[in-house]
Amino acid sequence: MITRRSWAIAGTSMRLLLSDPAPIIVTTVMPLVLAPFLIPAAAAQLQASGYATSNGSEQIVPGLAVLFAFLSVQLIGTLFFREHVWGTWDRLRVSSATTADIVLGKVMPLFVVQLGQLALLLVIGTVLFSYRVTGSPFALALVLASFAAMLVTYGVMLVAVFRSMDLALVVGNLGGMLMAGVGGAFAPVSSLPQWAQAVAPFSPAYWAIDAMRQVTLNHADLSQIAPSLGVMTLFSVGFSTIVAWRFRVATTKVGTS
Repeated sequence: MITRRSWAIAGTSMRLLLSDPAPIIVTTVMPLVLAPFLIPAAAAQLQASGYATSNGSEQIVPGLAVLFAFLSVQLIGTLFFREHVWGTWDRLRVSSATTADIVLGKVMPLFVVQLGQLALLLVIGTVLFSYRVTGSPFALALVLASFAAMLVTYGVMLVAVFRSMDLALVVGNLGGMLMAGVGGAFAPVSSLPQWAQAVAPFSPAYWAIDAMRQVTLNHADLSQIAPSLGVMTLFSVGFSTIVAWRFRVATTKVGTS
């Protein structure tokens, strides 16, 4: 349940995020810079796979959006860890806010930022690279929301598991790049090595990219991408379970290793 205390913490967290917008700007601009270099190869791959009219943006735009969304998970870590660095975490602990209030207050603005960044990249991709959705826009919106929720739970899990900000960010970035890579962020999974194809379904990025690919290339509706939504929800539940097990407001965190 979202309480008044959660909303108050969320407002403060959003102001902190917007006070240093550089990470958000970088992870939004970089996919747009990289896309023109990757789209021609993706077009050839998709055309060879039977999508004769594909221009490559159907693969690269959502793929890069997913990759840089994983890299944006660092925002979650820094938002929690900086409270410890600044000495303001103890204020939250001694306030009337419960652990649930604190976590919800932190993650709500992060969910909004992640979802907004994903949607913005697809919109700009439509304008700049002729990215087109042939299926249900509503289904695509649910994919983005489910993926954003999974990212937030993944980020909070890193905070719960690791004591230092440096270690959490390194593991988060490396894990995110690996999951995005084997999940098909740069090329269709069918074109990856056999070992990568075998492990791809164990990456949440695979299900997000596959669902967006279905909506973009195969006219998919909600019923057709429902399995992908279900798997992403399972990932979110799994990460949330670890958070419930390991997250303690009394645990001291440090800003460096």
